Amino acid sequence: MTLSAEDLVVLALDRSDTERGYYYFHAKSTEAATRFSSASELPDAPRVVIALFATKTYSEGMGGGGSERSPEDRALTRSISSRFPGRISVVLMGGAKKDDAGGPKGFVEFKPEMLRQAPQLLRECWTKPNRQDYMYLVTKTFGLNLVVRLFFTVKAVRAGDLPVIRAVLSTSWYQFQDTIFTVFGQTYMKFLGRMTGMLRVGPAYLGDFTFVYVQLCFFEFLNRLVLGPLGENPLVYTAHGMGLIFINIIQGMISGGPLIPAINKMRRAGVIKHSTMMHFYQLTSLTMQFGLLASFGYQYFYFLLTTATLVLAWGSYALFSIFFQDPPSTPADPAMATRLENLAKLAHAR
Repeated sequence: MTLSAEDLVVLALDRSDTERGYYYFHAKSTEAATRFSSASELPDAPRVVIALFATKTYSEGMGGGGSERSPEDRALTRSISSRFPGRISVVLMGGAKKDDAGGPKGFVEFKPEMLRQAPQLLRECWTKPNRQDYMYLVTKTFGLNLVVRLFFTVKAVRAGDLPVIRAVLSTSWYQFQDTIFTVFGQTYMKFLGRMTGMLRVGPAYLGDFTFVYVQLCFFEFLNRLVLGPLGENPLVYTAHGMGLIFINIIQGMISGGPLIPAINKMRRAGVIKHSTMMHFYQLTSLTMQFGLLASFGYQYFYFLLTTATLVLAWGSYALFSIFFQDPPSTPADPAMATRLENLAKLAHAR
C-alpha cells in the first residue's frame, strides 16, 4: 500500500509509558502535526490511513511487554471507521513479540515447574494496594459481604443447625479470605495471568482455570469442615461430601468463569477504562457470595443463581468476542514505514 497526496494519515503512538497520543497529517504535507482526541475533529478526506505504533501502555498475555495496539486505539479506530465508512486502512508499525520457541507442541502441554515458580511469580506481580482497594475493603468485605455472611450464620445458629463456636470460626475464616483477595486483588489477577500458560489443551490455555479450581476446592473443603453438615450438605470428608464440592466448584466456575475474560474483552476493545475495569473486577467477586448458598446447604437456589450467571457471563463474552473484532490490518512495508517514522518524529516534537 502506498500513500496518495489526498490521504489523511492518523498516527497512534506512545507519549509515555502511560499516555497514548493521536495526531493527523495530510499525506502531501510533512510539516504540520495536529493532535486530536476524537474522530469528529478530523478533516474530511477520501481515505484515512491509521498507523498504529506498538504501545507499552497496555499488555496482553503473560509477562507484559506491551502490545501492537491499545484499547484506546481500538475505540478510536471504530469511531473513525463509523465516520469514514469503507475509507480507512489500518497499518501496523510493529507489535509485541511472540515466543515461538520450543518446537512442535503436543495436544496437551503441562508445565509443573510453574508451580515451583509460583512464589517468585507472585512477587513479580506484586502491586501496591490503592485507595480503590481499601474502599472496597470497607464497603464490600466489611459491609455487604459481612452482612450476607452473618445472615446465613445467624439463621443457621437460631435454627439449631450450627453451634456458635463453629459460626464464629466460619465467619472469621470467610472474612480473612475476603480481606486478602480484596486488598491484593490486582496482584492476584496479574498472578493468574502469568499462570495461564501452565496448562494447554489444544489451542486453549487453562493454567489459570486449573490453579483456581484446585485452590477453591481446598478452601471450600476447609469452609465446610468448619461448618459441618448443613441443609442438603453431608459431612464434607465423605465421598458424597467431597463429590459435592467438586461439582459445586466446577458449576460456579463454568457459570461465572467468563466474567473476568469478558471484562478483559471490554477493556481490550476500549469500551471501558482501566479504572472501570478494576471496579468491575471487585464487583464480580460478589458472585462468590453464591457459594454461601452451596456451603450452607441451599443447593437448589445455588443452581438457579449460577445458571443465571452463566447466561450473563457467556453472553457478554460472546458479544465482545464477535462484535468487537479488530478491522483488517497490514504491516507497513519498508518505504511506508520510513515515511510514517518521520511523521512520528514530527509528532513527538510537539
